[in-house]
Amino acid sequence: MKGLGQGLPKVFLQTGDCFFGVQPTLVSTVLGSCVAVIIHVPKMGIGTICHAFLPDSSDRRGHVSHEPQVCRYVDTALQNMLETLDKIGVPRRDLVIKLFGGSTGVAVRGMENSTYDIGRRNIEMARKLLKFARLDIQVEDVGGNKGRKLMFHTQTGEVWVKRLRQTAFENLNGDTAGTKF
Repeated sequence: MKGLGQGLPKVFLQTGDCFFGVQPTLVSTVLGSCVAVIIHVPKMGIGTICHAFLPDSSDRRGHVSHEPQVCRYVDTALQNMLETLDKIGVPRRDLVIKLFGGSTGVAVRGMENSTYDIGRRNIEMARKLLKFARLDIQVEDVGGNKGRKLMFHTQTGEVWVKRLRQTAFENLNGDTAGTKF
């Protein structure tokens, strides 16, 4: 892991934010029940990521009518990301989709599959919307009861994941010491 992203600008993605990287950047974030959807365009060396913490913007009943933080919700974050890529002329067939996060956490144990299981609902919304857009998820690491720290290289599309309370970053095969997927 030594030297990961050396010389690259680094951005920490806050909850409810999106990042669109047209220059090589190393984006990191920490996920619990939130999900990160990553869309990479290998042919152009660009990538976008969101850190959404609620599944559906239509659940805003009774809120003031001002514009919500777009990337707070899985549905509006994905819409924003895809519309931005459409505006710059990226064909949907060139997109590589990765999905991370959506853990249940300790507070939800015993209430899995309830409306309180925001992690599960976030995952379901992301999968549903991506399927509706006819986009396949190439890589995913979702669910479970541990949070994740993510690092995403916008130019290469590489993603490193560290499950919280572990000592090394690992990929989906369990390899450690800075492997990626």
